[in-house]
Amino acid sequence: MATAKTSKTDADTTTESDDSTQAIEVNPMEVRAIIDRHVIAASGVGLVPIPLVDLAGVAAVQLNMIKRLAELYDIDYSQRRARSIIAALIGGSVPAAGALPLFSLAQSIPVIGWTVGAGAASILSGASTYAVGHVMSGHFAKGGDIEDFSAENAKESFGEFYSRGKEQVSRMTRRGSKTSSAADEAAASPAS
Repeated sequence: MATAKTSKTDADTTTESDDSTQAIEVNPMEVRAIIDRHVIAASGVGLVPIPLVDLAGVAAVQLNMIKRLAELYDIDYSQRRARSIIAALIGGSVPAAGALPLFSLAQSIPVIGWTVGAGAASILSGASTYAVGHVMSGHFAKGGDIEDFSAENAKESFGEFYSRGKEQVSRMTRRGSKTSSAADEAAASPAS
């Protein structure tokens, strides 16, 4: 935890001083790797064609990501608190995230519903995971922990990271389709 005990010899009492503003340093590549892996997983879960199962899957991915980040920063993890953080961040910060359940339900419409719903759900799932990861890692890096996190104070940065996350997931999707198109073309061309 981010609390240090110091002893006053002249008063012979023990007091607690909060040093939660002390920055914690970790390898930024490890942070990015954790977030990127979970963004990819959440985007994939967003493609699940079973309504509302994708939402539960994305929540599980985000909980796991917060747990991995907490471990990296050597912070106690509380799943109950992490759930409430995710709900507060996503529900209170991004109006478009409210559309995620609608996209999930749209996937139950044969062909066109699945295509539109899954594509949108995948991007929104990945973007919200990206934002949650970056907001939480920033909070942990500043010396914060799970218990002292304030979603109210993080709304603006969450919205900014959410926008960046949509761009990131869209780029990943385009890169993936270009890679798979190139692989399909290479497989289809006759060997010389």
